[in-house]
Amino acid sequence: MEQDKSSSGRHDDSPLSTERRLASRSKAVEDLRRKLKYFFMNPCEKFKARQRKPWKLILQILKICAITFQLISFGLSNQMMVTFKEENLLTFRHLFLKGYIDKNVDTYAVYTKAEVYDHIYFIIDQYANLQNLTVDNHAYERNERGCTPLSICQDVYRNSSIFPENETFYLDPQIDRECVNIYPLQSLVNAKAVRNRLNFTLDFQRLVSINVHLALKAINVQTVQHHELPDCYDFTITVMFNNRAHSGKMKMSLSSDFDMKECKDGEVTEPSARTIHFHLLSDLFIIFACFTSLILCTRSVINGIQLQRVSKESAFFFYTTG
Repeated sequence: MEQDKSSSGRHDDSPLSTERRLASRSKAVEDLRRKLKYFFMNPCEKFKARQRKPWKLILQILKICAITFQLISFGLSNQMMVTFKEENLLTFRHLFLKGYIDKNVDTYAVYTKAEVYDHIYFIIDQYANLQNLTVDNHAYERNERGCTPLSICQDVYRNSSIFPENETFYLDPQIDRECVNIYPLQSLVNAKAVRNRLNFTLDFQRLVSINVHLALKAINVQTVQHHELPDCYDFTITVMFNNRAHSGKMKMSLSSDFDMKECKDGEVTEPSARTIHFHLLSDLFIIFACFTSLILCTRSVINGIQLQRVSKESAFFFYTTG
């Protein structure tokens, strides 16, 4: 019995058995090396090695091209919006600031009471005759009661008595606001009559500032040229007479805030509609490409994790059996 075991052991340790075991191990090592090498190849090397088309690379290139096209389109659309806002602000300054010149935006001011009233009446007249003056499609904002009125508000100290000749004063820092509203259709009928009925007297001794508020609407139709639907804009315009310094120089400024929104109703011709459908298909393609790319990348990560696990197991096996 012992003789059989010894003969069997000699048979297992024979040169032929060892050679087979080494050949099997060498083949396993070569297969693992080949898998690792192929996993870290770039798409061109994989194509040369197995003639497999680099679908992931092609998908990434198409996705980059589509996203770049969308970014350019978005940039042009945003540029049109910014340009439309800036040009409207410049238009409002020329419409509602009397004698305005582009270069004197920082030095535009009035110095006498007559000039203050004259500029306020000028704003009222321009607002009343807006439809006959503007070359754009500006219109009055409307609500349930009709057109939104032009509002003239003066901020004044609640109580004040200033006597420079006696070097005495009394001031209450609390500020009160007094406003009057002027409806454009009323002022359009007879602007001079509105001036006479305007019960609005400025108290220059207590005056802190005058703010004239008006609201207008416009549609940015130039977007049609870039195959986009026009957007509607609500402009809130404020003309400010700043008298906080009480230095005899009342600075004037005009600011404009806007709210962009989708128009309630609109219709475009067939070519524009086709372009809009093209943008929609482009968005769908990008969504599909990103989702497919996510699946392929996830598969690559899973394959990498599996290959790492196999490599560790193989290394441990060769180490323990070596």
